[in-house]
Amino acid sequence: MSLSDRDAQDLVGFGYAQQLRRTLGGFSSFAVAFSLISVFTGVFANFGHGLRHVGGAVVWSWLAVLAGQSLVAWVMADLARRIPLSGYGYQWSSRLVNPHFGFAVGWLLLLQLLTGFPGICSTLASQVTGAFGLGNTPGVRVATTLGVIALVTLAQLWGLRVAARVNDVGVWTELLGVAGISAVLIGLALRVGHLPDAWFDARDAVSGTVAGPSAWALSLLLGAWCLTGFEAAADLAEETLDPRRTVPRAMMGSLLGSGLAGFALLAGAVGCIRDLPAAQASDNPLLDILRQTTGGALPLVLAIVGISIFACALACMAATSRLLFALGRDHMLPGSCWLSRVESGSQNPRNAVLFIWAVSSIVVLGVPTLDLVTQISAVAGYLGYAGILGAALWVPQASTPTPSGPGGRRFRAVAGCAFLWTWGVVGALTLTPTSVPGITTLHLPALSTAGGVLLGSILYLGLIRGRLQRGEAGPPVAKSDRSDP
Repeated sequence: MSLSDRDAQDLVGFGYAQQLRRTLGGFSSFAVAFSLISVFTGVFANFGHGLRHVGGAVVWSWLAVLAGQSLVAWVMADLARRIPLSGYGYQWSSRLVNPHFGFAVGWLLLLQLLTGFPGICSTLASQVTGAFGLGNTPGVRVATTLGVIALVTLAQLWGLRVAARVNDVGVWTELLGVAGISAVLIGLALRVGHLPDAWFDARDAVSGTVAGPSAWALSLLLGAWCLTGFEAAADLAEETLDPRRTVPRAMMGSLLGSGLAGFALLAGAVGCIRDLPAAQASDNPLLDILRQTTGGALPLVLAIVGISIFACALACMAATSRLLFALGRDHMLPGSCWLSRVESGSQNPRNAVLFIWAVSSIVVLGVPTLDLVTQISAVAGYLGYAGILGAALWVPQASTPTPSGPGGRRFRAVAGCAFLWTWGVVGALTLTPTSVPGITTLHLPALSTAGGVLLGSILYLGLIRGRLQRGEAGPPVAKSDRSDP
């Protein structure tokens, strides 16, 4: 029996037939998760936030977030090994607690991905318009964003194999690009003698004094915004060869690799800052640093950033479409049969991809500023993480004889720490005053996310709860207990 046949038989044990094509190997699984984290995208967009609050000491804030996220990833990697199914958090929570709770977690994760995707495409559109001198008018930004969304959609419709190959190229580009740029920046910083003193210059530009506890807490958001997405590998488990082994490694490897790459990039960038107050006042300090240090190579750097963002968009649509497919397959959404339909030739959830294209395009055309939508992504994502961790903690301690599995002492200790960490991040994301052009509210992430949660509550009460009570929705009863080999 071939490996793919054994994987298909394993899937039958959970009550599902093999519908999606298994083509992802170890590197491609890693690449999907690494691309969705996208160090270049996250650090490029958010470096200024951390720098303003704690100066060069932002490198230590980054490592603190990496430690917290590693706890989250460890728990999720174990769940991915035991329950290797598309729909990841929805499946895990449904099977550990019940499908009612599973829908809540799945809805939060869907909000995270659906609202994050237009923002990624808009970021790439800004890069394109700037590189080609197309202008920065609202019409040009909207048209370019729609073009990026359409291009990503076409790549996904060609099938995961094609999208994965493109994504692999993007990952190699980002890996080599981050390594090369970080080496150059660290080398220049060492030559002028700015290291390691620059890493301990913890000045808060807001107060003008040494950073205090609140400034340190706010600086953690740089890493919290960036170091998410490693769970994308789990969402593509049904298209991965030997997912019980491959997916956990991809999740942990992508997070640790991204975390170390981001640390090197931040360490080098901080070391090249000549005037910290001026850098803290800049709208895009990392771009200023690269312009000063790389000179004529800046267009190449920006091209690497653009390729990384495109790979991030590909990975985000792949993960979102598989979550939609998994929820639709279990009749947990309106139009479930249509959303879960798989094209016979490419074995691709085409309708789910088209749905993402339509929703994203409507959002770009109809919302006055994308911040109204994209502010939901991080908050919903961490709430979804908290739901998954809560489900893992829900398992009775006596349910497993091993200390490292769900219910075991070691597992519960790690999951408990990770659970507290995620709620701390949710608090930082929602209680922090925000500044968005044209928006007067100081707590836009909290209000926007509340709107998304309200929509999910209406959907649950009006449709999903009745389906679950009648036995018309939810994961099927497994033919055999395959979740804990």
